[in-house]
Amino acid sequence: MADPFSPDRDELGFDPQLEVAATAWLSQRRGKPVWAGPPPVARLIANLVPQDQRKAGMTARELQGRWAEIVGDKIATICQPDQIKGETLVLKVVAAAAPLLSMRSNEIVGLVRLAGASKIKKLSLVRAPLKQAVKAQASTTKRKLNATEQRKLDEQLEQVTQPSLKAALTRLAEATASID
Repeated sequence: MADPFSPDRDELGFDPQLEVAATAWLSQRRGKPVWAGPPPVARLIANLVPQDQRKAGMTARELQGRWAEIVGDKIATICQPDQIKGETLVLKVVAAAAPLLSMRSNEIVGLVRLAGASKIKKLSLVRAPLKQAVKAQASTTKRKLNATEQRKLDEQLEQVTQPSLKAALTRLAEATASID
């Protein structure tokens, strides 16, 4: 039954081809969100970090702060990172240690890249006096475990059959007890 109050399609100028085209257009675009969602976080913070530091992964200052951790205490006492020039890490070196460090340059570059400065590909050694490294004073007094802590540790380590592993875990427990 036709609605007597609605106008006839012929009176409105109904064109079946336009109706098909409009239906196809709507079916392709229907259901698409109007809002695309938040932008990627990388795009939001891109301007906060300078371009050269984004590529390098670490700055020279970060390397200086973690140098002993990256290359070890022995190498850290004879050289220090000074700056990063492109893909080259410039190291200040004690003059007598330059030949040793040039031999171990591939190893040092590998350690630096592993630590996060993936852009670094080679070293440049500069003979210069080193700045005194400021190290945090570690607490040298190790606290021994009291009787109840020792008994609890022994109970936990009953299942461990390897003596070297048991000794290492005991040392770890003593070291963490002295942190408290």
